[in-house]
Order: sequence, then C-alpha cells, then structure tokens
Amino acid sequence: MGLHPQEVKDMLVGMMQLFIDHKAALLQALAAGGEGYGLELIDRVKQQTNGAITLLQGRVYPALRELEQEGFVKSYESDPLPERGGRPRRYYKLTAEGRRAATAQRNAASSLFQLGWEGR
Repeated sequence: MGLHPQEVKDMLVGMMQLFIDHKAALLQALAAGGEGYGLELIDRVKQQTNGAITLLQGRVYPALRELEQEGFVKSYESDPLPERGGRPRRYYKLTAEGRRAATAQRNAASSLFQLGWEGR
C-alpha cells in the first residue's frame, strides 16, 4: 500500500526541518527584512518561504545568542511593554560582519542552485 502524495510531502517537509540551519535562516531573514525579535523572525522566515520552512522557537533563541557571540548580530532591549507584563522585548540586527556573511551565504546558495540547470 503506497503513501498518499500529501503524506509524502509532509514526511519530506518534516525531514527538511531536521536539516534547517537556523543560524543561516536567521541571517537571511535579518538581511531581507531588517531588525526583529525572535517570534517576528520565525514568522518572517515562514512567510518568505511560503511556509516551507518553519523555525523552531526552542532552536531560534540559542541560535540568535550564538550569532551574537560570533559577532554577526547585535541585540538590544526595547522599553518595557505593558502587553509583556512590563518586560522588554529583545531585538536583533545584523552587524557589518553579519551582512557580509549573509551575502556570502546567499551567493553560495545561488551558485549551487544554478549548477547543472543551464540549457536543460
């Protein structure tokens, strides 16, 4: 008994999620849309990929901390927000080094996807 096409698609999407590089996706989201906070960046990636990539909240925040330690992003806290019980929101933005890394990633991915496709 074969799998229904939707089951195959769901299985492939689930497998893709295992291999998503959260740090690379976050760099691209910041490069494309400017600064943002964690949940906003998760939504941005999902929207930019038409739902094909959904970053996991439990992996996004550690990835953002690593990117900051590596010098690719800088974070700052907003003023306290009443809707957050008086807590501030942490925003992230690319540094010059992060912008260079995002551009290099984008160029590498573009080159990879162009291999073998010309004239076919």
